[in-house]
Amino acid sequence: MLSAMLLCDMVCGRENDFAAAFSPSRSIVRPQLFVNGAEAAKNLLTFGKKRCPHLGCALNWNPHEHSWDCACHGSRFGENGEVLDNPANGDLKMK
Repeated sequence: MLSAMLLCDMVCGRENDFAAAFSPSRSIVRPQLFVNGAEAAKNLLTFGKKRCPHLGCALNWNPHEHSWDCACHGSRFGENGEVLDNPANGDLKMK
């Protein structure tokens, strides 16, 4: 819907508050990009924790949801290791 609104405004020559945020020529170099990169590197280098089968990041126990959560890409696993949310496409190997 947003794409249709942006294209319609572009064709009609109207200003749109969201145009800059969705412009193909926008810069992706933002402080948050560096924070996310540092967090991913930390999780890849953490020893002794359960690892996500997607790309190997360390998993953190979420006591509120009773799940193992991957901070790198958002995969989630149940208490017994079954995949709950993607991008991981396989269960944890519980030891």
